[in-house]
Amino acid sequence: MTLKLREERQRRGWSLVDVTMKTRIAGADVSLIERGLRPAYPGWRRRLSQAFGVPEAELFAKVRDDGS
Repeated sequence: MTLKLREERQRRGWSLVDVTMKTRIAGADVSLIERGLRPAYPGWRRRLSQAFGVPEAELFAKVRDDGS
């Protein structure tokens, strides 16, 4: 399972470096969050949500790895 965060990042054509530049969250941390291997701290959730312009509840929803 991954998070909608990864789908949204890829849909926009953003690299992990792009997300780091927009949020000041390390790309390695973003990757782990996307894969559900690290919880996103509340401040990180807020910064990611703001950078993507997507509500937290939607951005952090779980999706299957096949995109479903």
